[in-house]
Amino acid sequence: MGKNCRAAANRLFALCCLLLMGSSLAFAQGKLNFDPVDGSVGTHVTAVATGLEPGTTVTLAWESAAAQWNVDPDGRFLGITAEATLTTLGEAVIGADGGATFAFTVPEDFGYMHNVFVLSGGAKVARQGFTVVPELSIEPTSGPVGTPITVTLTGVGYGFWEAVWHLLYDDSHTGWMSAVSTKGTSVAVVPASGAIGLHTLQVLSGTHPVPYLNQQQAPIYNPQIPTVMGETFEITPGPAVTPRDVSAQSLPREQSGQGSSSEGPTLSLDYSSGTVGSLIKLHGSGFSAGGNALLTWTTTRGNDIISGLVTATVDLGSVQVGDDGTFDTVIPTPDDLGGHHTIEATQGDTKAVASYTITPSVTAVSPSVVAPGGDITVTVKGVGWSDTANIYAFVMNNGYLGYGCGVNSHGDVTVHLKAPGRVGTHFLDIYPSIYRGVVTAPGAPPPPRLEPGQDASLLPGANSTFLQLPMLNWQDHPGEELPAFHLSFEVR
Repeated sequence: MGKNCRAAANRLFALCCLLLMGSSLAFAQGKLNFDPVDGSVGTHVTAVATGLEPGTTVTLAWESAAAQWNVDPDGRFLGITAEATLTTLGEAVIGADGGATFAFTVPEDFGYMHNVFVLSGGAKVARQGFTVVPELSIEPTSGPVGTPITVTLTGVGYGFWEAVWHLLYDDSHTGWMSAVSTKGTSVAVVPASGAIGLHTLQVLSGTHPVPYLNQQQAPIYNPQIPTVMGETFEITPGPAVTPRDVSAQSLPREQSGQGSSSEGPTLSLDYSSGTVGSLIKLHGSGFSAGGNALLTWTTTRGNDIISGLVTATVDLGSVQVGDDGTFDTVIPTPDDLGGHHTIEATQGDTKAVASYTITPSVTAVSPSVVAPGGDITVTVKGVGWSDTANIYAFVMNNGYLGYGCGVNSHGDVTVHLKAPGRVGTHFLDIYPSIYRGVVTAPGAPPPPRLEPGQDASLLPGANSTFLQLPMLNWQDHPGEELPAFHLSFEVR
């Protein structure tokens, strides 16, 4: 029997089996088709289901994920985790021809491939994939030097090869954009820098320290996904637009309540967070009348390269307790590492504890006017100690310079730079980053070959790291909430 005869016989046998099993199973697996088959957020799509049981009520469901950054309680960065989610897009009754038509709009969601299901009584009776295509836009498209340009990228993914896009300004690498906690939409604001005329902004994909330029030759290539997108911005004549005062760019202080505990002495603060030097009002109660209470501050000391990190206690002095067992005092936020600390008030064998968080702040560029090639200095205070908080990345005129680390210097990052040679207004932007960690995410490749004693779960995938780069959409920063800072200076 030849190939064609055997194939025909097999098809006939399969058809007979279906007829013998009954008509209800003939509709057990339908088909689902889209027009168009891909699109960016907001695209209108028609979905046609066929081959289903007439008269049944079905729903169209969109599969996505609840993605989040994975940072453990000890401050270690462990990449991205995600759990599948289903969202209903519409409902229909299957017609006599076994078909139904749905219309939906691509939701604001993660990019790349999504499963879309037809559900009947909770069972998946048809499935098709829809590709959400990333899309770039900028606003405005013209303005004088220093104009804040809002760069919006929709359809960013959360998978291992999909979570990172790099922004280039006039072909200089500015930093990277992600959208893990912002459901696929990444927004960054950069200053218009350079001379009067047209300037290019482009985004390139690649879960690497730099863009991956020839993705069409990669094993992960998806022809429906663009690998580079671009826009132009025109710098027009006019006075430079400069950032607001840097003192207003730190995070707002969090109001505080009573510290520990309801039994025995208590310590309360007016604020539970603040920048270095900001004043903290302390109120203690429940102490022994007329004595002194010792104030101490817990922090982290050492470094994460040689000696390791340890918890340390710093003496803040003592305070007189009144006849009613209370005290009130004001202390400045210590010049120390950013992140979580505790303030303790101790009297004999009893103590009260309150939590406090130092948030970063920046000293303005000094001097604000400098000669071409002259020296400029900028200091960041309150830089943290964890994988996600212990460095800040510096960008000048939308070109990445490098990073500064604050662990060994108790949260102080002082950077010395040379001013550009071009006369005019220049811009220095300071972004949160991720110093180190394990880069994992759904769809990651297997880890590299293990050495004796290595744990595969703690190893990153091959050739993939977005660490130590400026996080331009800093609102998506993992772990701690950290601000970005935007400064300017003049060369003349």
